[in-house]
Amino acid sequence: MSFSQPSLTEEEQKSHQFPSRYRCEACQIVVHNLGTDFRTAETKIPKKKKKRTLGDIEIMETVEDVCVKEKFDAYSIQEFGGKVTFKGPAFPDRTDPGMSMGGGLWPIRYKNHCGDLLEEYSEDEVYAFYRQGNLFYELCLRRQCKGQLTETPASVDFQHTLTPEEQICKVDGVEGKCPNKSGQKVEL
Repeated sequence: MSFSQPSLTEEEQKSHQFPSRYRCEACQIVVHNLGTDFRTAETKIPKKKKKRTLGDIEIMETVEDVCVKEKFDAYSIQEFGGKVTFKGPAFPDRTDPGMSMGGGLWPIRYKNHCGDLLEEYSEDEVYAFYRQGNLFYELCLRRQCKGQLTETPASVDFQHTLTPEEQICKVDGVEGKCPNKSGQKVEL
């Protein structure tokens, strides 16, 4: 077994923007961090409160804080079996041995991609997606991951209205053909 750095094109090595072939996984990382941050912020709400939702200031601060470079320090890329994959908290099952590459331009790329993802939504919309269980669907599946997703990440949404598999079925335009947990076909 030999280890080598992931093969990247010259553009992928030097650009401050996320390479298009990795934007789906980058989106999953942003959504994971955002969902985790929302969940953490909600745990700080006193249990005595009847409605345990974040206020406007907490929502704004959480969304603004998610796109800082330091939030992406735990992520790296790795080539294994000829395929470049990402490792880090959003992908806990990826434990293949090999040389990982992080730092450098990668945190800047994550920060830029995060800002691009969130710029077309208000903070309240993003929090509503999270509370409705549609954060991953709205931010990633509808645009970033269409036809690219080979594995479904663990859900980071507040409630799970659709499983990641059902969300993929919905996005890929195969409504009514996706099985539910009992194996029956469901309308999405």
